Amino acid sequence: MNTCELRFRGYDAASQRGAIRWELFLDRQVRDVLLTPSADTLRVLHNGSADPEHWCALLWAAGFPTPHVGASQEVLAADEPRDAVA
Repeated sequence: MNTCELRFRGYDAASQRGAIRWELFLDRQVRDVLLTPSADTLRVLHNGSADPEHWCALLWAAGFPTPHVGASQEVLAADEPRDAVA
């Protein structure tokens, strides 16, 4: 599972999380959209590579401002094995 941050500068994305999440679910790789400590930033959980161009197009078509896309990072699901630390 991977994550990517979407920052909507000057926009309260936290209050619109449900609607933004609904639009991003049109991309089958998106698994969830989570709140962050910053009201203008949401974290997208997705499988495979991030597709920020597609996400931005989906959001723009739905009337949302175009977000700035932050760096992706890989996260392990709770049930995935972790490598032992020596």
